[in-house]
Amino acid sequence: MSMVSTLDSGAIIKCYTSLMNQDEKIVLNQKQKEAVEHKNGPILIVAGAGTGKTRVITERIKYLISNNLAKPKEILALTFTEKGANEMLGRVDKIMPLGYEEPWITTFHSFADRLLREEALEIGLDPQYIILTKPQSFALVKKNLFNLNLKYFLPLGNPVKFIDAILTFFSRLQDEEVYPKDFEKWRKKLNSSKEEDGRWGELSAAYQIYQQIKIKESFMDFGDLILWVIKLFKERPSILSRYKNQFKYILLDEFQDTNFAQFEIIQLLAPPKDKPNLMVVGDDSQSIYKFRGAAISNILDFMGKYKNAESVYLLKNYRTTQNILGGAYKLIKHNNPDTLESKLGISKNLTSERREKGHPPKILLAQTGEEEAEMVVEEIRKLIKSKNYSYKDFAILARANNHLDNFVWALKRYGIPYQIIGNRGLFNQPEVSQLINFLRVCQDISDSASLYGLLNSEILDYNPQNILSALNSSKYKNITLWESIKEREYFSFITKEVEMAMNSSKENSVSAVLYNFIVNTKYPEKLLENENVENTLKTNNLNLFFRYIKNYESSEKASSINSFVEFLDVMIPAGENPAQAVLEDIDTVNLLTVHGSKGLEFSVVFMVNLTSDRFPTRNRRDPIEIPEGLIKETLPIGDYHIQEERRLFYVGMTRAKDFLYLTYAKNYGGVKDKKPSVFINELEISLPGKPTEGLPLFQNTKYKKYPYPEKENAFAPTYMSYSQINTYNQCPLQYKYRYVLKMPTKPSHALTFGQSIHNTLKIFHTQERKGSLTGDLDILKIFEKAFIPLGYENSAHIKKRREQGKEMLLNYVKTRKGNFGVPKFIEEKFKLTKFEVPLLGFIDRIDYKNGEYEIIDYKTGSLKNQNFVDKNEQLTIYAMAAKDCFGITAKTLALYFIEDNVKINTARTEKDLEKEKGAIDEVITSIRTSSFEPKAGQRCRYCDFSKICPAYRNYLNY
Repeated sequence: MSMVSTLDSGAIIKCYTSLMNQDEKIVLNQKQKEAVEHKNGPILIVAGAGTGKTRVITERIKYLISNNLAKPKEILALTFTEKGANEMLGRVDKIMPLGYEEPWITTFHSFADRLLREEALEIGLDPQYIILTKPQSFALVKKNLFNLNLKYFLPLGNPVKFIDAILTFFSRLQDEEVYPKDFEKWRKKLNSSKEEDGRWGELSAAYQIYQQIKIKESFMDFGDLILWVIKLFKERPSILSRYKNQFKYILLDEFQDTNFAQFEIIQLLAPPKDKPNLMVVGDDSQSIYKFRGAAISNILDFMGKYKNAESVYLLKNYRTTQNILGGAYKLIKHNNPDTLESKLGISKNLTSERREKGHPPKILLAQTGEEEAEMVVEEIRKLIKSKNYSYKDFAILARANNHLDNFVWALKRYGIPYQIIGNRGLFNQPEVSQLINFLRVCQDISDSASLYGLLNSEILDYNPQNILSALNSSKYKNITLWESIKEREYFSFITKEVEMAMNSSKENSVSAVLYNFIVNTKYPEKLLENENVENTLKTNNLNLFFRYIKNYESSEKASSINSFVEFLDVMIPAGENPAQAVLEDIDTVNLLTVHGSKGLEFSVVFMVNLTSDRFPTRNRRDPIEIPEGLIKETLPIGDYHIQEERRLFYVGMTRAKDFLYLTYAKNYGGVKDKKPSVFINELEISLPGKPTEGLPLFQNTKYKKYPYPEKENAFAPTYMSYSQINTYNQCPLQYKYRYVLKMPTKPSHALTFGQSIHNTLKIFHTQERKGSLTGDLDILKIFEKAFIPLGYENSAHIKKRREQGKEMLLNYVKTRKGNFGVPKFIEEKFKLTKFEVPLLGFIDRIDYKNGEYEIIDYKTGSLKNQNFVDKNEQLTIYAMAAKDCFGITAKTLALYFIEDNVKINTARTEKDLEKEKGAIDEVITSIRTSSFEPKAGQRCRYCDFSKICPAYRNYLNY
């Protein structure tokens, strides 16, 4: 229970009210106002594209707090994506007073994870569980494949053939809230052939065994998070009651994207019979995630379940011109009668609030896919020449990622800057694939394909003629490419690097070996020589790949180059390909899928490759379809696949503000010409008679270097932390390398050891507060699971550090009662909004002892003196956060040095806090003005970037 509830809540609310009343007045239209000021009971907000639904939700939160209807912690706002949750939280930050207590604004999965971490022990779960991605789930099934009692779904000629299909099937069962016992119960009632019953029996047993494996090994997938919360609420009514009482108001965004199980959580927290304060916001016309399990019936049937619910329809569009909206409405009406419009007897024809009617959608027809791309690029060039648009105003939307390839090449030919935006593609980026090739060669030097790719990479920059000569020699002599380059002095650098990596990998982590390789190649320095956006993207992608490796290493008991490459060999075929880096506020053309465009808007939109087999796509059914008897959502009357594709087309159309181009080609390389998409016909626009002729195809045969413009406000952070402030104060250039350019770093054992200790103490005290510890020695079991064996010199180093950690923790539990009070806050998150950008952080603990509060920060480093503690900036920030965010004035602040089992106390005055505020303001201003002068000196020896930093080299030479 948060200590805020024990403070003067009325005074806090008055503070919120007075501060928010000073804010600039937000103008709402009549329907938006009705939604925001709705008093009590359930309500459905039907929010069409571009009608300001996020504003309605954020203003609703502000309204509830400022009118004393709820405290922030009594508001739960759920949405479908992290992006949506962050956008909502960002908007709430702007309209709320300084240091406010945050409402629960989160995704379903983050909400479920937060609950389970707190309550896991109540239903026999390990609160230190690890959340699996789908590729990690694939690896887990593969590892246990012969223990799942499979026969039909385990062909011995290709044992992994059905793994992906089985996981998809299990995921769909979870979406429908089907537990293993439910599946088996259904199977036993099934009147089917012996062969069919055998297949369902296999799957039922495998589902049960797979769940048991995950529980035993403390794993969860995303579907488990939702099902376990439902189980928690149903089996522990007292816990459900506590959360029902806490959340007086529940807001649910993107309601059309929820699945059956997610909506079940909402109905448990806000049962229809209670006439709850539940606001759901959505648009059935934009339900596009059926492939993820979204149940459109949730929004279509809401008024039937919550019979006393009110409804508000937001139909005033502030984004798109009327001519485009009119076409979109003609299209989506073809989904009747499976729409809210039909079910509720309303009109959802959006009305544009823009003065000009604008241009109707324009159809462009080309002969080939290449010519279609040239045509689109030519239109972009024309509009750029008009001086009315920048590159960032353009978006090229495709149904699938590979449909964008022709447009990438065309943009390259004309030297037009572009970015591919999406949640995939990291492994395909050249700067990352070259490192994967290096690791593959280290694993197997006879892998000539990977070696050839490495030799041709940017990181080595070898002459192609020399590579070709070595390749031809290997074929002529019938030897491997590795043996061929070993004979040539020209390739001595890479052969030595591979051999060095192979030797050092026995005692060093993958990330450490890879870090040494890229530093030795001086590749980071090459990227730093010309700090354009292209190189910044490359640096960010390298950082993402290193982060991916470190995540792997932290979850694996034994990691090596061999095991990591084997891991990739399982993951990549299973579909693993993480998101690549994206830079915001940059003047580039945007390429993305229509799914990826959801929630975005662009002045000019090109929807491309609009032929009958590309958009809509063919209906590819799941290899193992969930039986109708297990589907709990209400299925539509019409063709659900075409309806889903039509809604996706509608989403693409409504991203456009000024111009919408619909393009397709007669031929994409097949024998037969393609027909235009049925959706184009539904717009009731006349089609071109023949392809446009005279396109300047390939007139620019020489690729131009991307003239990437500088990023606007390139160095402006979206938030700050103590670590960022401390880094900037130590050396502004180090800050730039770490937080702006995001240069990869070698893993640090000091950092991971500190994380291991911090996580152990957090879990220990959380369980202690719940009364679920069996004794103080539980801390050792917790530490064993929390220990991160990353960044150490070798296995002996890991062993000694682990033993030292146990000794430190045992000393702590023996003496803690004399040193500490009762922890009231444990790892408490705070957000200070009094600065130009929010300051975020976590306070390790706040104790309550003898009627006074004490702030404590754990330190795993060497013991410091009193002067260090008195001047410690981190404690000053924590004192400020406790006062502004929690209403707590701590009399004592302390650093607890765990290794020495010593706690050193200090205090802070109001003057100290004011001085610190001024110092932080100065740092933020310096960062925003791109002031990154280096502070070279002796401490540079310990900097992660000393090997690539020109300032440190100059310092040594001087």
